[in-house]
Amino acid sequence: MRRMAMLILGGAVAAAGVGCGSGNSIDSGFYTNKHGENSAMEEKVITVDSTERLKENQQLGLTGEATIMGKKPGTLLRVIVHDVFETAFTDGRTTPPGSRVMAVEIQVVNAGTRVFNDTPASGATVIDAKGKAYKSEPSTVTVDGGEVFPNPFGLQPRDQRTALVPFVVPAGANIKQVGFRIDKGGESGLWRVP
Repeated sequence: MRRMAMLILGGAVAAAGVGCGSGNSIDSGFYTNKHGENSAMEEKVITVDSTERLKENQQLGLTGEATIMGKKPGTLLRVIVHDVFETAFTDGRTTPPGSRVMAVEIQVVNAGTRVFNDTPASGATVIDAKGKAYKSEPSTVTVDGGEVFPNPFGLQPRDQRTALVPFVVPAGANIKQVGFRIDKGGESGLWRVP
């Protein structure tokens, strides 16, 4: 059931930085925006200065990294969407008729200076080929294929965690994008699903 994420090389990686302002620097072919929160965590990662810039440029493909800044000072996450696959509830919950359960595997690295207390599930969406967005299921569910992000999360600076965010979507929905927003008023990223 699970399909492996397609590694996007070269073009999509470079495209994430095309059109960047003069405040960006190039380091070994990777773009960095130097948010100034934790320089050690910002080296050699693709970063996004703003939601508007990401929308202007090509979306990141699965396995593409984006460093996303939150509204509160010191909130900075490096986010990698690894995979999107069909799964099933394992907690006795029933999938609604005409629906299916999807899971998004996300890696989150706290590149900021403050503890990240929100759960990644609260800022994640999947978007189908028709442009309809679907919100994630609560963090209390369990699904086949891995651990679901807990709530509260409590990720310390420099710590990282990889877990799943589950979604219930119509059976015929063709998931084409994964969206992630760090918090209300913070930056967001958008990933292509092959």
